Amino acid sequence: MIIKKRALKTLILAFIVLAAMSGGTSIAGETQVSATYLYTLSNSMGIVPFSWVKLSVDTANDEVYVVSSKKVSIFNGTGMEVYAFNESGDLGLVSDVAVRSNGDILALSSRSGRVELIRCNFRGEPIATIELKNLPAEYADFSANRIVIHGTSLYLANTNNMKVIVTDDAGVFQKGYNLAWIIEKELKEEGADERELEREKEDSGMTGFNVDAEGSMLFTSSIVARVYRVSLDGKMQAFGRRGSSPGKFGVPGDVVVDATGKYLLVSDILRCTILVFDKDFRFLTEFGIRGYRPHNIVGPLYMAVDAKNRVHVSQLRNRGVNVYQFSEL
Repeated sequence: MIIKKRALKTLILAFIVLAAMSGGTSIAGETQVSATYLYTLSNSMGIVPFSWVKLSVDTANDEVYVVSSKKVSIFNGTGMEVYAFNESGDLGLVSDVAVRSNGDILALSSRSGRVELIRCNFRGEPIATIELKNLPAEYADFSANRIVIHGTSLYLANTNNMKVIVTDDAGVFQKGYNLAWIIEKELKEEGADERELEREKEDSGMTGFNVDAEGSMLFTSSIVARVYRVSLDGKMQAFGRRGSSPGKFGVPGDVVVDATGKYLLVSDILRCTILVFDKDFRFLTEFGIRGYRPHNIVGPLYMAVDAKNRVHVSQLRNRGVNVYQFSEL
């Protein structure tokens, strides 16, 4: 049977779209995981045109929080907006939120030039300001723009100077980390020369920051195209190479762990894809492809994974937040 060129072209395009939706590019030749496009976060007017907004999940209530400066929007498990708060800016400029297991919301907010950690009820109404206590001298002027809750601990990070403090639920200091120093120490132990050390200092700063199931800190450097994992005892591991082929980074954005704790997902702003690695940093697959169809991704940055292993991806150009079902094959 002779297949006409037009029909063949249609079949090829259909295959490409299917591969993009299921994330089927594997460096090993066998895809162990897949990601299927589900929907884009919407309200009664249609898709909400977010652009590079931060994301946080409320596991207990199957909701995702979207932080867009003054307004914080809440979406249910079907991707529809169900509530919003701080539209009038009563909390100031909110840079990030995290949700406790009891439903309380912790918001990092800037008011009068000062960043505060505010505890709110489930409606987003402020209850109290959590003061950071017992900070050592080197963290006396600490100011955070990222918050992650892990068990009863709060991880507060400043992505600009790469400092992180861990506190208890009441804001009492437990540990502090200067991630730039940790990287420098590791480079010295590896025999890096002075030029390499100076370049690393110049390129300091992290783009994405998260915490894995063991409490280790995960972060990315867009400038040097690396992903780092630092354990609570300060031990560092790193991986990543710049390139355009599968498994390599153009400009890495955020890094998250899937709901099973087995896989690392890294967004790539330049390559417009999400790369998937196992816990030993072995590349498995990637999903998403640059384009303007619903399943496509344009400049992905912040991500969040909920309890059902749905990956929420924030992107550029008012494309909104895409949601993909991540699963093992």
